[in-house]
Amino acid sequence: MTFLQIVLIYLAGVAAGFMNVIAGGGSMVTLPLLMWIGIPPPVANATNRLGVLFESAIGMKTFHSSGIRLQKSIVPAIVFSTIGSVIGSMFVSSIPKDLLERVIALMLLAVAVLVLLKPGKPNISKPSQLLTALIFLGVGFYGGFLQAGVGFFLIGAITLTYGYDLVKTNFAKVVIVFVYTVFALVVFLSKGMIYWVPGLVLAAGNVIGAYFAVKLSIRKGSGFVRWILLTIVILNAVKYLFF
Repeated sequence: MTFLQIVLIYLAGVAAGFMNVIAGGGSMVTLPLLMWIGIPPPVANATNRLGVLFESAIGMKTFHSSGIRLQKSIVPAIVFSTIGSVIGSMFVSSIPKDLLERVIALMLLAVAVLVLLKPGKPNISKPSQLLTALIFLGVGFYGGFLQAGVGFFLIGAITLTYGYDLVKTNFAKVVIVFVYTVFALVVFLSKGMIYWVPGLVLAAGNVIGAYFAVKLSIRKGSGFVRWILLTIVILNAVKYLFF
């Protein structure tokens, strides 16, 4: 890698770490960059998980140090997301890329609608335990398979199931992502799909972005996070639908 490529990867990591912790979609910045420097798409997809792992770890630590706590009821979401992630990381999809992107866009817009319903006071019925398991299995599967945009879907799933405010929702999200990413990385490592140098440079940037995202979300509160989240969700949905 050239010095310029290292700098660009690091800066992309900072942006992605901030986006992923406060909302989602950071991998939509880092994946194209990793492929642009010549990393094959499947390897870029796997290498990107190093940054996701480190940003989730620093996010968890910073949320916890700031006094944010989660209930034990989140454990089933962690378990089912992890199971789905392992399956997704081993799965080879036959869905055409254009169709998949449009499906993702529609799901992102659905998340935006859910956020507008104001997390913590959902206007829809809480799903059954079976439906909850299926929801987190599905989100985990997507996270293991692609990762890009999974934060949006986790926010929707956590909001629907637990009714947390957006600060606590983001904490739950980074905990879930950290756990299932550990298992997904084991799968990718077993297949020799990790490029360590760009992955660690990316991770260094992700950590910085994630740290400041946590501090900002706690200081500004759920109302501020909601508008940031909506902005990022809608921009990503438009990208998938029209570009």
